[in-house]
Amino acid sequence: MKDTMKLKPKKAVKVSKAVKHASAAVLTPPAIKSILVPIDFSSHSKKSLVYAASMAKAFKGKLTLLHVVEPVPAPDFSKAFPLAIENEQIILAARSQLQRTLEESRIPRGMVDELVVVFGRSFDEITTMAHRRKADLIIISTHGYTGLKHVLLGSTTERVVRHASCPVLVLRQS
Repeated sequence: MKDTMKLKPKKAVKVSKAVKHASAAVLTPPAIKSILVPIDFSSHSKKSLVYAASMAKAFKGKLTLLHVVEPVPAPDFSKAFPLAIENEQIILAARSQLQRTLEESRIPRGMVDELVVVFGRSFDEITTMAHRRKADLIIISTHGYTGLKHVLLGSTTERVVRHASCPVLVLRQS
């Protein structure tokens, strides 16, 4: 009986060391050095930018701000007359607006790694940019559409969550 009692505490110590080691690995926060913030110039995305800046400050990370210009369906004759000049003007205007958004948010310029404006489908360009920039986190807002509005407009945020190669933090705005 005495031998059995001596063995139980030793086993308990071994188990608790293993549990401590496993829980330490789980509780170690990931390094978040690169945060991608999609901006559509809505009040929701501007609030997510401020939130992302506080996260970047806490983790000593950098932000990449991304604006995606969605393609507009054009008639067939547009193939004969390229809209390259208009596209350049749109990109310049979007970049300027992105710069103004950054200035209005009063985020230190050193915290922002890059301002990016691209053409394409939003969810696809966001997930591609996150992969290309090796983002550790995407911080994106949702408009919270439900019902018919959700069905008609779709959900960029939902698609980003499904296709992103990194964690996505969704900020629901009400």
